[in-house]
Amino acid sequence: MRQKNQEEEKLTRRDEVLENQQLLVRALRSSLPYLEEFNHQIFVVCVSGELLQRDAAPKIMEELALLHRVGVQLVLVHDSQLLNQSSLDTSSFPVAVSRHDLKAVQQQIAAINWEFLTKLCLYGHGIMPLSGHFVTARADERSNALEMDSSNGVVQEVDLVAIRETLQLGHTPLLAPWGTGRQGHLWILEARELATELAIRLRAKKLILLENISSPLIEKDRNTSILRQWMCQQSSISENNRLRLECMATACERGVTRCHWLDATEEGALLTETLTSGGIGLMVTNTAYQQVRVARPSDIPQVWGLLSGPMRDASIVQRSTSYLEQHIERYRLFCQDEDVLGCCELISYPEQQTVEIAALSVALAYRNQGIGRELVNVVLGEAKRQGAQQAIALSTREDNVFMNCGFNECSLEDLPPEKRFNYDSPQSKIYIYSLVETGKDLSTD
Repeated sequence: MRQKNQEEEKLTRRDEVLENQQLLVRALRSSLPYLEEFNHQIFVVCVSGELLQRDAAPKIMEELALLHRVGVQLVLVHDSQLLNQSSLDTSSFPVAVSRHDLKAVQQQIAAINWEFLTKLCLYGHGIMPLSGHFVTARADERSNALEMDSSNGVVQEVDLVAIRETLQLGHTPLLAPWGTGRQGHLWILEARELATELAIRLRAKKLILLENISSPLIEKDRNTSILRQWMCQQSSISENNRLRLECMATACERGVTRCHWLDATEEGALLTETLTSGGIGLMVTNTAYQQVRVARPSDIPQVWGLLSGPMRDASIVQRSTSYLEQHIERYRLFCQDEDVLGCCELISYPEQQTVEIAALSVALAYRNQGIGRELVNVVLGEAKRQGAQQAIALSTREDNVFMNCGFNECSLEDLPPEKRFNYDSPQSKIYIYSLVETGKDLSTD
């Protein structure tokens, strides 16, 4: 009996090891496209100074170091925790810093800068940070005009040559939220605005805000226009949060591909957001983050992986890789970035002016989110533009995506002769959709 239990424990441990290995392989496969895309790309990362005081700081430095080691060029900015200073006037925003307070604030920024450098050296293995004056500034016109001694400033110029040369040498620029002006004046900058200007002028791939709080938005992904509409409707949002969102929207509108707001107190937030399609924080973009597109030969491994898994949305004939190689142009993919989350095959029967939607499949983790419906509607729109008069589909499920998209059940006689001759799925029901009777604009559904 004891021997039997030991054998069962060995089998259990072996299964656990195999499962962990499979998880690792899947994680590597999903992250490789991002690693290739981000190699030698610039990420501007603004780190909340409060995070440096928390237990999360070592992990954050380790994650920054890992991105640096895989070829991401990091430009780091930190804030000065001005809102925590009771001696400052917090009735205005950005927080007013007078010349009287300047010395204390300057000391605080220098202390945080030193602490950041120290923690990077301790935990950010491989990162060689370099702190310096890369920014010139001028007075912030938003400051009260009567406060002639205000030290609040905004970015005027950025020494892009010096920053790029620093990156080419393998160093990581670390910028404090201040800039020098004429006659040696020191101007205090808002860190997130500084990071935004850096990202725009450096043409960065990403602007990342590492905060000690989560975004007020529930949704993970937002287009800039939708985000601005939401901000106009929200009167209760704090000025701090409004500034963060404004910076993200502005950066995307001026050329930064993606902007992210992460609650960096959650372990692994930075890597999860940058190296997976699902992410963990708020992402803002001004481009098509999710799209349906025609498949390419390089997509064959992901398509084959989708079609090899358990299918729920349709009766799918197993496709070989050789079949996919010959007919990959028939497939339409639902992509999130370059991660393929769903696919379907569009088969044309020109003589009958009919198309078949086949091999509809959605990744298990992304089902019941409207991806199948989006694929079907886009394909219907494409078929209608090509002159097809009807679409057909087969499914074994009673409540299926085709019924939800307006298909009606039909008989075997309604299939094109070629499809009817090769029909070998008696367990499947046949559905049809007229592309002539409907006036619906399917391409934008």
